Amino acid sequence: MQIFRLMGLPDKVIAFDELPKDLLKGFELCRAEGFPKYWKKWMGEMEIVTKIPSELNPVTGQRSTYEPFVEKDSFFYLVDWTIKPVVEKWKEIEAYVRSKVPADFRLTDKLEDMAKPLAPDKVSGITLEPDDVTVIPIPKEIQTNGISKKNEPTVMYKCEEPGCDREFDHKNGLRLHGYKKHPKKEEAAATI
Repeated sequence: MQIFRLMGLPDKVIAFDELPKDLLKGFELCRAEGFPKYWKKWMGEMEIVTKIPSELNPVTGQRSTYEPFVEKDSFFYLVDWTIKPVVEKWKEIEAYVRSKVPADFRLTDKLEDMAKPLAPDKVSGITLEPDDVTVIPIPKEIQTNGISKKNEPTVMYKCEEPGCDREFDHKNGLRLHGYKKHPKKEEAAATI
């Protein structure tokens, strides 16, 4: 899952099941600093490898090589509306999503209108819960005998708590929902 933070007052968040890697090029990857631990758990960890170019010593003629720099943390893609290439890449994502999303999933005219604000205003802290973030399903295409077919997601995970009718397309979403919205009695007693 890829999480996008759309800059604004306040910032908004939207996520996609799985966009192709070429559509993600051009967006800045930002560490999820300032986000609560349960947000980072929901986002998952990503490993970013930065290759350090080798250098040629002009005096000795020897080439120095360096180990790549590896970062492992929770990241999101930043959409800065003031940078024209980023806006163009966002339009590419919109076009791709419109062509791939299942017909029964309702999209708004602008995908950014589906994003949820992180806070009620620009000065408040994060109030948005991860299970309230809009996750747009994008069917994966699988190859069978050279023919590309859509693999429609069919498994839904339903909350089993009485009176709760929330459904999730990922086990992780259901687990976090239960952790935040329906804490176990043992856990509640331990915190008192």
